Amino acid sequence: MLFGNDRCATFSAPAAFGESVLPLWPKLQDCDAQPRDNAFAGQSASVVLPGMSAIAASFTSLRVAVADNTRASVSFKLEGHNELRVQNQKLDLTGPRCVFIPAGSGPQEAVGQGQNVLMLQLDPQGLHMAARALRGLEAGSPVNLDHGRVRLLTSQMGPSLEALARHIGATIHLHLDQPDLLHRLGFQDFVHRQLVLLFRPDWLTAESRPPRPGSLRERLAVDKVCDAMLAEPGARFTLSELAQLGCLSVRALQYAFQHRFGQSPMQWLRDQRLATARQRLLQDSADSIAQIAMDCGFASASSFSAFYRERYGESPAQNRARRV
Repeated sequence: MLFGNDRCATFSAPAAFGESVLPLWPKLQDCDAQPRDNAFAGQSASVVLPGMSAIAASFTSLRVAVADNTRASVSFKLEGHNELRVQNQKLDLTGPRCVFIPAGSGPQEAVGQGQNVLMLQLDPQGLHMAARALRGLEAGSPVNLDHGRVRLLTSQMGPSLEALARHIGATIHLHLDQPDLLHRLGFQDFVHRQLVLLFRPDWLTAESRPPRPGSLRERLAVDKVCDAMLAEPGARFTLSELAQLGCLSVRALQYAFQHRFGQSPMQWLRDQRLATARQRLLQDSADSIAQIAMDCGFASASSFSAFYRERYGESPAQNRARRV
């Protein structure tokens, strides 16, 4: 499976497998082996994040029927053969495939053998935000992703569907015990931006032109983004949110920060967080190092200490011990 191999649930009956996914697919109607007299073996692991959930699953043979899907879903199928019918539309998913099904698409039936799949459920608003960030559009600006219909998504440029699915799965697996850390790292934003480019591969070659380096537009955009980050050093920011705030594309925002500061937006933010933490450590504060790390936006005290030592040549504890 793409994540959770060492802690997944295993099933010897398709009905038990169906019960395990009911919280995410509440309108599941039927789940049985295909053909019905075949032995069944399956396993799955799942993670639920704000605005997104993911299931990795593998099974021998399975037929699944649902009355409808309550949330938009994207499924990466890496191995095996699968036929999917959504109302009157039939899709042959032989070979690595990625299919998008919007919420409210009606009755669906999938029949598969030897499957290894990654299934994501998501909020389309996350796709919209990522799309606006990639195009450098203001909040609320319309974007056309053509995501109101069932469709196969293809990777015409950039990483293959299999490479993308494996990267998503590996990232989840790395932090499966700490889903909140995935959220703090902006995992959903990364996935949304990658999916947007599957919906609109033409945007890879039609990137909006970034502002001229040093132009007034670039300076004002960077100032606005920096002010927002400095106002809340402990807040979680994603590149899509920052790009939308500056009315730049993600790429243009990265260019602008590199031109002005010689580093990426996230590197600049980390330096500001470290400076804020250092100031608190040198003050007469009773807060623990772990509390200061959390207040300044670091995922853990250990990561904070590692970045701090790299930046200042001493640990936070050594810094605190020197205060008068």
